[in-house]
Amino acid sequence: MKGKVLKILKYMGFGFIGLIIIGIVFGKPMADEIIINEENITMDIHQSQQVALTVHPDDGLLSEDDFECSDTEIIKIEEIKDGKLILKSLEKEGLVTLQYKKDDVKSNSVTIQVVNQQALAMAKAKEKEEAEKKQAEEIKQQENAKKAEEQKKSDKKKKSEQAKKNAAQTASQHSSSQSNKSSSTSSSNQSHHTNSAMVYIPKTGKKYHSNANCSNMKNPSQVSLSEAQSRGFTACKKCY
Repeated sequence: MKGKVLKILKYMGFGFIGLIIIGIVFGKPMADEIIINEENITMDIHQSQQVALTVHPDDGLLSEDDFECSDTEIIKIEEIKDGKLILKSLEKEGLVTLQYKKDDVKSNSVTIQVVNQQALAMAKAKEKEEAEKKQAEEIKQQENAKKAEEQKKSDKKKKSEQAKKNAAQTASQHSSSQSNKSSSTSSSNQSHHTNSAMVYIPKTGKKYHSNANCSNMKNPSQVSLSEAQSRGFTACKKCY
């Protein structure tokens, strides 16, 4: 008899515990309002993120299975802990939306952008390097263009100076030629004059005269000036 009583009490204990558990589980009200306290979320790949939730009532029941993600290959919903939704980004990049839906209860929709930050940083670094390289090439081209323009001006100046120099040399040569020509003409004229001029020489003495009556000459001989000079006669100071 005593054993039967103990057995009954044992079963009653298990039943009481079961009732307590059922009361805990089913005694809580269902959440009638859910707010995801984020607007736009940006995550790196393989990153965990806690998203705060506002639930009404505060002890309202929630399940991670009632949260809908537009692409489960990008974002995984791991659990709900301490009023926060724990998210985990996977390998894939992309844009997803997250929202709670249970019967007629819907939360706000949140956009989550998953980006490979390392790849993004590398792309930005490459873009910066290319921009700096392009800028350096542009600066070099500008410098080369400036040098070319300066060289062009220098060559033009040298060409102008050389043209002036050549013109001066041509003018000098022309002047020298004219001078030589004039000198040559003068010498030729003088020589012609010397050769063609006629003078008078006396029968005695060593002076030639331009006037046959100079120095009371008697019957002077008329010869060319060159002949008189070749015979040793010199000019008379009276008539020359």
